[in-house]
Amino acid sequence: MKNHYYTLAALGTIRLEEKIPVTEEYFLQFAEDTIDAKSYQVLLKSRWGLTEPTGFSFADRILSWEKELRLELAKARALKLPFDASPDLEESKGSYNLLEQVRAVMALDSPLDAERYLDQLRWCYLEETGAHHYFDLEALVVYYLKLQLALRQEKFKVELGRDSFEKEYAALADS
Repeated sequence: MKNHYYTLAALGTIRLEEKIPVTEEYFLQFAEDTIDAKSYQVLLKSRWGLTEPTGFSFADRILSWEKELRLELAKARALKLPFDASPDLEESKGSYNLLEQVRAVMALDSPLDAERYLDQLRWCYLEETGAHHYFDLEALVVYYLKLQLALRQEKFKVELGRDSFEKEYAALADS
């Protein structure tokens, strides 16, 4: 287990819905300059939504949790459709008990609230999973995944989202 004291100590703290201390580009360049190449490759593969294994069991466990969350969301959304939609979804392994959280998301009226809830859920999972990791590769993976969430949240703009939704809705209504 290699320690990355300098790298992690030099980075600012990330919190959801607060000003982000670094850009993703800066973080990746700084990491490339301060950690070994193998650890850096793990970081590059540690991205939300990727399904390929990173080769690092800690990161793979987090990404497996995310995959299961997405599968449960897809199943719940398919059930709400007004027509018979039998999507060819692979079965989730049931390794994580996410049904309650998925129900809570599905009960929200606002897509923005749902996205914020999901990001908060992801954040809490990272906090829990990385609780006993401070200056190791696991802590760097958690930092990078948190950075991605914070940057995603920063892009949420109510006005732009409403405009985009209205355009999409109008296009669907016309067809």
